[in-house]
Amino acid sequence: MSKDGYPHFSQAEMDRRFAAARAIMDEKGVDALLIFGHSGNRRHYQADVHYFAQVALFHESYLLVPRTGEPKLWTTHNNHYPNACELTSIQDVSQVHRNIGAAATMANELKARGIGEGQLGLVGQFFYQDIDGLRRELPNATMIDLSLPIKRLRSRKSAEEIGWQRKAALGCDAVMEALRRELRPGVAERDIQTLAESAARAAGCEFTFLYLNSTQMTASDSCVPNQMWSHRKLQAGDVINTELTVNYGMYCSQILRPFFLGEPTEQYRQIYRTMKDTYETLWATVRPGTTMQQLYDVSLMIRDAGYTTVDGVAHGFGVDIQPPSGVPNGFKPPMHPGDALAEGMTFVIQPNPTTQDKKAGMQLGDMGLVTATGFENMHKYPAEVTIL
Repeated sequence: MSKDGYPHFSQAEMDRRFAAARAIMDEKGVDALLIFGHSGNRRHYQADVHYFAQVALFHESYLLVPRTGEPKLWTTHNNHYPNACELTSIQDVSQVHRNIGAAATMANELKARGIGEGQLGLVGQFFYQDIDGLRRELPNATMIDLSLPIKRLRSRKSAEEIGWQRKAALGCDAVMEALRRELRPGVAERDIQTLAESAARAAGCEFTFLYLNSTQMTASDSCVPNQMWSHRKLQAGDVINTELTVNYGMYCSQILRPFFLGEPTEQYRQIYRTMKDTYETLWATVRPGTTMQQLYDVSLMIRDAGYTTVDGVAHGFGVDIQPPSGVPNGFKPPMHPGDALAEGMTFVIQPNPTTQDKKAGMQLGDMGLVTATGFENMHKYPAEVTIL
């Protein structure tokens, strides 16, 4: 097959990743990592496998990364195996046959390598059948969850990874420009998705998702972008909220923008002022060492203005949502308030003030890069509402 348009990282980048993973194994005293991925949430649950294998399959996949020796990748579904072999950078690729099962297949490999009674680090959200099977097949092995250490490893981006996310950010900008040109009364919500997909691909990227809602400002009944789109046609006097994610080689960027078909009402002007003030204060707060508690404290500007939130206010981003833990919706305290930002992380700021009855609200957000001196917006599209 042609691999044109399917990007791969350099060998030096892949060597860096395996070396970092093996340093974690040394620290934790494990003999191997068993990594699981599946196609849920637009293959974002393949992020851990993809990080080491450079392929994100559309069905379950399993990856063995030993502390010494070569890695091995297993795929499910016979018709997906050839494509996996062509695209992955892993040399040893096999299939999981359903009459044997994943647990027995992996256990047999671990036994053959002499580590069937060792300590294993599990990474990813394994199905319970896999865990039960591994315990049955490897009764003397010890298993510990290393999902978070590997996720933290992935949260610090290399120059190559940042380069891919910059391409994704350009794709986001291209979609926003297309929306600015094409949104008008009479356009159906579902037709906007086709427009967004085309603009992302024309920019050399892949479309991940566009959440969108539209409602009349004077009779507002929706406060946050919807995941499932309607056939509703846009009307003069509408406000349209968008949450867009575009990827290049699975590496994502995210941008959130409101659009108005006409001048905003006073209610929406007030929501805008709170949203914009919070956005700018959050942005000024982000730098290496900033904790989730500090960002949470800033987010209380929204509460103090009389609004609530229905989405998180900030989160790490890459192939998937990543550490730090972020700032949850509804002013719930951060899960890990002391989690701190570090240089090389990509992070999304997205204040979303919403009325208490959840009938009106807006979101304004961008992915940025945490640098040595602060926070760099990776998008060029203006961080403003667009009035059409």
